Amino acid sequence: MEIIGGTYDLLYNEVLAKLVNNNLQSVGGYTLTDAEKEFAAKIQQTFSSPPALSTTAEIEKFGTKEEQASGSTDVGDVSWVVPTAGLSTATWVPGTAAHSWQAVAAGGTTIGTKGMLVAAKTMAGSMIDAFTDPKITEEAWAEFKKRVGDKFVYEPLLGDRKPALDYRK
Repeated sequence: MEIIGGTYDLLYNEVLAKLVNNNLQSVGGYTLTDAEKEFAAKIQQTFSSPPALSTTAEIEKFGTKEEQASGSTDVGDVSWVVPTAGLSTATWVPGTAAHSWQAVAAGGTTIGTKGMLVAAKTMAGSMIDAFTDPKITEEAWAEFKKRVGDKFVYEPLLGDRKPALDYRK
C-alpha cells in the first residue's frame, strides 16, 4: 500500500456557524427582476424539477453539519488549524448543479452579482462582530480545542512518496 496524499474533512465550528447564520439572516436574500426571471425560466427548462424562483429571497433555517448538504472544499485542512466557518448563497438560478453549464451561464449575470453581495455583506458583518466582541473568538477557539483534543497536531496528508509527476522537468 502506498499513501499518495489526502485531505482533512471540514471541522465544523458551531460558534462561528451561528455567527455567520445570524448575519445571513440579517442581510436576507434577494428578489429577481422580470428580466432575471425570464433568463432563469429558460435555464430551469433544462432541470427535471426546479424549485421556485422566489427561493432566492429565502434564508434556510440554521442546521447542524449533519443536517446540511455537503460537497468538496479546500478549506478542510485549514479548519483543523484555525476555527472556520463558511456559507452558501444563491448565485445561480435556483436548482442549478455545481460545475454545470447552467452555473457558468448565471455566473456573470446580475443573479450572480446579487448572490455575491449577500455573501460579502454576510462575511463583513460576521468579521465586524468577531473583531468587536472578543468573546466570540474565545468561544470559537474553545470549541475548536474541544473538538481536536489536547494532543492533536495538524500534519498535512502529503503521502509518503515524491510526487508522481515533476512538472519542472
